[in-house]
Amino acid sequence: MKNYENIINLSDKLKTQLQNYSQNIQNIIQFLEDHFQNKFLMHFQIHNCEGYEYPINNNFNATNIYPNNLINIYDKAGDCISLRFFCNINIIYSKKNHVEFCNQLKKKNNSPLFFMTPYLDSYNEELSYIIEPKFEIKAKITKDNVILQFINYHEKESFFNSYIEKIKFLFHNPLTISTHKKSKSSFAFKIPKNIVNIIDKVKKNLNKGDCYLVNITTTETVSRENKFISSQDFFNSWIHIFSRFGIYFKDQTNALASFSPERFICMSQGVIATEPIKGTLKSKESKPKLVDAHKIWSIEKEIYEHTLVVDLMRNDLYEVCMPESVTVFRPFYARISGSLIQMQSFILGKLKKEENLATCLEKMLPAGSITGTPKKRVCEIIAHLEQNTRGYYTGVCGILEVNGDFDSTILIRSVYLGERGLYFGVGAGITTLSETQLEFEEFEIKLSSFLPVLEEILS
Repeated sequence: MKNYENIINLSDKLKTQLQNYSQNIQNIIQFLEDHFQNKFLMHFQIHNCEGYEYPINNNFNATNIYPNNLINIYDKAGDCISLRFFCNINIIYSKKNHVEFCNQLKKKNNSPLFFMTPYLDSYNEELSYIIEPKFEIKAKITKDNVILQFINYHEKESFFNSYIEKIKFLFHNPLTISTHKKSKSSFAFKIPKNIVNIIDKVKKNLNKGDCYLVNITTTETVSRENKFISSQDFFNSWIHIFSRFGIYFKDQTNALASFSPERFICMSQGVIATEPIKGTLKSKESKPKLVDAHKIWSIEKEIYEHTLVVDLMRNDLYEVCMPESVTVFRPFYARISGSLIQMQSFILGKLKKEENLATCLEKMLPAGSITGTPKKRVCEIIAHLEQNTRGYYTGVCGILEVNGDFDSTILIRSVYLGERGLYFGVGAGITTLSETQLEFEEFEIKLSSFLPVLEEILS
């Protein structure tokens, strides 16, 4: 139990440190908003795996022992929060052609690329994006200090240097930003009741043997206006939600504000990992305890659902990895996400030499944790039953580094602005063990996790 407490204390220290420097960070965001408007984007990540290990034994084809090849991706001494601000950005690709999108990612780049693509290109109305920054500001927050770093990719040197000095001054001399009190929102969205009927239809497919797991969703438009949360309000919301990923992008037509807890795939030094999440439980405490982990592990449906996704994602990794290298690490890990416990497993392998981000996206999208298994049949069922296309919801976004390493996030717990207006989505995994009412309640739990953000936008 002592190890668990140490992990929790470290996470609390990171959050406190983030809050201590929140005014400094707000100053930077305000400065970028004033000078670049829609020509900057933000990518935040909490590098801290807080939760409880499932007590596995020798009967499992998995391990809780830290594999040597994980050090490339997970540095146990690297608990921190990274804040990346991509500045003076240039949208180098924005089309609806997924094949062309992947081909563009294969081209060599001399600066990091931010990418975003919707759930499924074949019937989707949203654009895929590739975005290149001219320079970057990094802030690394540890439990002891904050480190600022400035990287010039292809900005004019004089322009870049002048901005460095201004940002350093703002960071070390925080100014109080005046805020206006927002009127209370009348927004009161509820999960549509017809999702119950859709869940029952999915269960019929399951009982006929068409599939084993279907991740069904409802995607709802809440406003037709071109109104979106500001970068300042997004940062304040992210501090409150404290999600693993925080991603903000806005141009003239499309926007993303993501508070996702789930990584899709990442790769470092030839080792690729995917981290599917399946199984959610809300704790009665503000922060889940070990007893909550044992509770979710005791639910047969949650273990079954998670096992199916792990098997699916392991199969997907076989498409891009050397087969003998694929390993399951920390199965059924009970990760803490706010007041929620979410089961997550780590699956990793050695990437084949001919594979890269683009080929992985070609072979592995859409992500298994938000579709189901078998993937092809499940996608057909989803297209038939879901009343609205998902758009960016359950798509992916991430960063392709100059050296070819990459990281990506599944777009859940997010709000989007696209051709349909302002929208969001909520989903749940359905198996033969699912109880319809409990699945409906899971929809409501997930909605409540970012409902304050919707209220903020619409106030």
